[in-house]
Amino acid sequence: MEPYNTVLNSMQRSETTLLVTVTSCPGYPKLIGSKAVYSGKALLAGVFEPEVAAAIDPFIGQVISGGRSSLFKTAVSQYGEITFFINLLLPRPRLIILGGGHVGGALCKLAALLDYQVILIDDRPSFANEKCHPDAFQVICDRFDIALDRLEASVSDYLVIVTRGHRYDRLCLEMSLNRDAAYIGMIGSHKRVKTLLQELAAAGCCPERLARVHTPIGLAIGAVTESEIALSILAEITAVRRSSDKAETAQLAVLEELSALEQSRQHAVLVTIVETFGSTPRKPGSQMIVYPDGKTTGTIGGGCSEADARREALLQINSDRPLFFRQHLTADAAAEEGMACGGIMEIFIEPLP
Repeated sequence: MEPYNTVLNSMQRSETTLLVTVTSCPGYPKLIGSKAVYSGKALLAGVFEPEVAAAIDPFIGQVISGGRSSLFKTAVSQYGEITFFINLLLPRPRLIILGGGHVGGALCKLAALLDYQVILIDDRPSFANEKCHPDAFQVICDRFDIALDRLEASVSDYLVIVTRGHRYDRLCLEMSLNRDAAYIGMIGSHKRVKTLLQELAAAGCCPERLARVHTPIGLAIGAVTESEIALSILAEITAVRRSSDKAETAQLAVLEELSALEQSRQHAVLVTIVETFGSTPRKPGSQMIVYPDGKTTGTIGGGCSEADARREALLQINSDRPLFFRQHLTADAAAEEGMACGGIMEIFIEPLP
């Protein structure tokens, strides 16, 4: 079984993926480090005995509905108490920008910095090309209705309507309302927006769906320039995203490196936050890979906590024994390091392969 390659493939299919790792089993230590991969509630790969898998299954739905990675304990007759961490890995969110003008272009640049998979659509070749928008994951030059129809809908989609005219805004909004997106926003003045929504309501559009539209778009920060408008839009999208999504965003660079290490069988240590108490810089699911030369990929929050975890990981570099490491970020210690947090992080340190 190659768990990290399985996880990466599932993530690339934009599936909600869960990686289950046994972190403690006093009655049967050989079980520690065992893994299983789920896509939603469906098992993709795993090495658990049927009794262990049956004990873990009820917690899968709990993590999905709760929207956050979590540490659990359960009792299995053959092995005694088992502690396991379920890492919820959400697909990379897509930002679909409908309109390649000045605001769309500014959005494209800023969203790429925030790790959105940006798809920009415009029907004008001079506004829909990779030279104009090098930061976009994909640029589509086609009619808005055709392009949207060909894009498979996802609940991780954030749709922004910033076209060049009322006619195109209405077309894009009508099509967007039929998609189960995380966010739909449309640019426009209060008067223009109110008129359009009234027209759609009169045409029989579902009031509940119309109420989902964020318009006029963006947070009220007094934005004037295209870049400021893009900032206000992404600030609103971030607020919407984080109000429902409490999980740490999957660190794609870490997953890709884990898959590569799995193939090459090179030594490294994986550091994962599995539980937190109080205020901490990062939450369960954050990961960092530590290599024999001390270099790292990923982060668990930086500062003293990351430095201590890195040191512990290097001590385990030639070991085959995973271990727990508790990092205390008490108020006094955090203040000494210039940090604003003061909680506790439970960290699982796992030698690879």
